[in-house]
Amino acid sequence: MMQLPHEMRDTMVEQLDEYFDAQTGTPEPEAVAAHVVDLIGTVADELKLDDSDELLLKLESSGELDASLLEVLEEEFESNQEFEFTGEDIVSLLEKVCDVEWTTKDDDDAEDDEDEDDDDDDPDGFFDEMGGDEDEDL
Repeated sequence: MMQLPHEMRDTMVEQLDEYFDAQTGTPEPEAVAAHVVDLIGTVADELKLDDSDELLLKLESSGELDASLLEVLEEEFESNQEFEFTGEDIVSLLEKVCDVEWTTKDDDDAEDDEDEDDDDDDPDGFFDEMGGDEDEDL
């Protein structure tokens, strides 16, 4: 499973909806797949994600895809005649195909807070240096 920031999801949904609003008629599956793949890289760069240049490879690996993400998306769009081209539906498909979980800022902060809470009672590490736990004597 791959974890990406929820902000990336929101940005992609919004930009895909704008893309589809600008289209006339039914979009071509190949063009949509190419746009989605480009958008993933663009949004990752905008959000300054670590290893954004390798994100597509990581998504393909996470989903254990037999082909490139571009090819898999093209196939999904072509094979499902009832597929609705909306930002939400495409991002949901991406989640399913690549096994993506979206993390919120709160999730990241909660993990950081847990790490910080360990040091709140012993900020200078005095009890760690003594070789014991500060709560043992209580």
